[in-house]
Amino acid sequence: MTMPRLLGGRYEIGATLGHGGMAEVHLGRDTRLGRDVAIKVLRHDLARDTGFQARFRREAQNAAALNHPSIVAVYDTGDEPASDGVGLPYIVMEYVEGRTLREVQEAEGKLMPSRAMEITADVCAALEFSHRNGIIHRDI
Repeated sequence: MTMPRLLGGRYEIGATLGHGGMAEVHLGRDTRLGRDVAIKVLRHDLARDTGFQARFRREAQNAAALNHPSIVAVYDTGDEPASDGVGLPYIVMEYVEGRTLREVQEAEGKLMPSRAMEITADVCAALEFSHRNGIIHRDI
């Protein structure tokens, strides 16, 4: 299966930024607004399952309802037919440039306790906000 290079007629798919159990995240470009975005695409093998499609769409709706400085914004969602006709659901999100925690640790080694606490506090604040709004993150 070949992933479409343009989603929704406006989002160019770029390099893979990461992947999880359900989806891959790509760097993208919103050709209409001229900005970089992150595009999360449900794995093709899971896109055939209506249960996974529904769960992925719920994730998008839940995330779009959150407005917090430590949570990326959701800009758009959609479905794009793949080359074999399977619809691939996707979520277009704010792209936050920077390094992953793994990249920081590889570059800097062991974190100083104050830096580790700063990062942990930001993550906990985002999770607490999500939980307060009835949304539980299942991938932490």
